[in-house]
Amino acid sequence: MDLFSEEKVNTGRQVELDIAKGLSIIFMIFLHTLMVVKGFNNSLSYDYNFVFGNVLGRPCAAPVFMFCMGVGIVYSRHSQWNTMMRRGVILYLLCLLVNVFEFFIPNFICGALLGRWCVFPTDDGLLLFCVDIFAFAGLAFVLMGVLNKFKLSNKWMIVIAVVMSLIGTFTRGFDFGLPISNLFFADFIGSAGGFGAFPLFIWFIFPVAGFVWGQYFIRAKDKKKFFKFWPIYIIVAFVYFM
Repeated sequence: MDLFSEEKVNTGRQVELDIAKGLSIIFMIFLHTLMVVKGFNNSLSYDYNFVFGNVLGRPCAAPVFMFCMGVGIVYSRHSQWNTMMRRGVILYLLCLLVNVFEFFIPNFICGALLGRWCVFPTDDGLLLFCVDIFAFAGLAFVLMGVLNKFKLSNKWMIVIAVVMSLIGTFTRGFDFGLPISNLFFADFIGSAGGFGAFPLFIWFIFPVAGFVWGQYFIRAKDKKKFFKFWPIYIIVAFVYFM
């Protein structure tokens, strides 16, 4: 197709991607604020819940952030497989540190000062391994590094991501019978009691989609013409989700 160049032409910072990532973070803040507010007030209007919970807060938040993460790999000058794996491990360790500040320290402060140890529960220490988008990013970078190590084609990466997504969808919430097993598999499929908000198997398809999309975007001669294909992206995503 004449729209694409053999060489990379859209190099450097891309304003469109920066805006998308920025809005996705704002929408994530909207969603988490709504979740906290609903814990104290159930009288919020249906329209408010729908817009900030099901429109902006979910499809336009974490999935867009993950998609842009995949595009960012295409644009990164440090996309070697070993660099990605090292970055993924660091991100996952940082996630554990964040969980200390998010759960354990507030638990101690609230319990010591107010005597209310249940406001920030730690679930016998299991919340240290709570799988949020930070942990997902670390695991996704590790897996992307492995796939790049074997130099898999885009076709095979998509096949792997789709199969993982289907496996994760149908096994989510599975109870392995032991807390430690549920905790381990929460990182991958979101097992019972494993505190897995973003299991790798279910969500990995988003950074892979961004990675494949980014390889075309970086070679698009005319970005305006490229973005005219946006209805196709919407239709493909809608059909898959259905």
